[in-house]
Amino acid sequence: MAGAALAGAYGSSPAAAATGGHPEPAAWRELRRIVSPAARLYRPGDQDYPAQATANNQRYASIRPAGVLSCASPEDVAAAVRWCAKHGVPFAPRSGGHSYAGYSTTSGLVISLRPIRQVVPRERRLHLGGGATNSDVYAARDAGLYFPGGRCPGVGVAGLTLGGGLGFNDRKWGLTCDRLVETRVVLSDGTLVRAADNENSDLFWACRGGAGGNFGINTGFVFDAVPVSRLRATVFDVSFGLGAGVQVMDEVRHILDADRGCDFDLRIGFKRAGDGTTSVSVLGHRLGSEEALRRVIGPLLKLHPSKVFIKEQDFWSAQGYLKGTLPLECHASKSLVPDRWLSADTVSAITEWARTWRPGPARAGGYVTLFAMGGSGNAPRPHETAYPHRGATFVIDVGTQWKPDTAPADVAALLEQTRTMHRKLSHHLHTDAAYVNFPDPDLHGWQHAYYGANYERLVQVKRRYDPAGLFRYAQAIGEPESR
Repeated sequence: MAGAALAGAYGSSPAAAATGGHPEPAAWRELRRIVSPAARLYRPGDQDYPAQATANNQRYASIRPAGVLSCASPEDVAAAVRWCAKHGVPFAPRSGGHSYAGYSTTSGLVISLRPIRQVVPRERRLHLGGGATNSDVYAARDAGLYFPGGRCPGVGVAGLTLGGGLGFNDRKWGLTCDRLVETRVVLSDGTLVRAADNENSDLFWACRGGAGGNFGINTGFVFDAVPVSRLRATVFDVSFGLGAGVQVMDEVRHILDADRGCDFDLRIGFKRAGDGTTSVSVLGHRLGSEEALRRVIGPLLKLHPSKVFIKEQDFWSAQGYLKGTLPLECHASKSLVPDRWLSADTVSAITEWARTWRPGPARAGGYVTLFAMGGSGNAPRPHETAYPHRGATFVIDVGTQWKPDTAPADVAALLEQTRTMHRKLSHHLHTDAAYVNFPDPDLHGWQHAYYGANYERLVQVKRRYDPAGLFRYAQAIGEPESR
């Protein structure tokens, strides 16, 4: 499986070659001594090891860490990094553990930040620990403060932010990384530094779209938040048959073109489920009343949807409806970030792909999901942050999911179908641009696809803050193309 060649690359060094990445028992005892009493080290055979070791994407479940260190503080993270460097142990930082490409697991040490998950409001800002997830932010809603986050409750805010961060409010308030005003980072020598506009500004630039695990381990974040206590939002969840795909996309375009206040955000999903059912769905919300929403989406509702759910709620309840979770299955994703609208021919190609999807013996589904972009998310210029795709119309996710016991030949057939759709869309949309938070381990030319013209500057930042190249993985900044 592809993940076996991907995981465990963090912390590679000459010492790793000498130890094989598996230090002696005395070294593990040393690690326990140098971290705080509140930190916990889980080794194979420990009762809680299986739960701690497993990342969300079961595609990489066969990669079992030699240890998982559950850190209670940034100082624990720093001690773990120094220990890994000293003993040549490969490592992987983890907050949410949702990397599609398996980059949050390793055969060495998983440095888990999950216990460092505090969310503290201070005036108009939210201070987060490096292990906070979207659900932790929602849980702090009594403060009435929000910043644009992701849809999945278990996704770590760290990975979301460091790769850009899209969700159902980026058109209104920008990407997650656009609201970041400060972050704390443990560097390869174990020092903890602050990165902001007025301190380590090049590192701060890189942390807004340069992806996690490239320059250090981010142990804290400060976000410029939006007061939302008095806001109302109307969610809509509407489904159609595949035959309505072209018309649905036409109506969505009219809705977004007329949305001058960027109050709408939505995603369009083309899907064939494992049971053979197909659909085109439009899920999202609009800030404001149900009456106003119905006026705007009236033409969409005339296309004879098979499902209609519309409800005005307070802002937080609306976000709760929009939440979605990734099951503990195997996932594969390929992405594109076009700067143009999809033509009728392109939409027809997607619907035909969904109609003819072959689920195989595993009864696995396939999907193409389009996340609407624009508005405030496209306001910065491409070079102002490391996230470069500021002219995007959509972020497109082409993917599939399957059960862990699926036969390798059946998995290969599923992956080939996603590759076919990806190639066709890339040709139709004249782009190879990709979203780094939907990492694709098979992507060639990922340096340009993820980062565009910002890549060389990212390499310079990498050389300054991680000169020894301790933070490494298959698609890390500065790494050569994998063949």
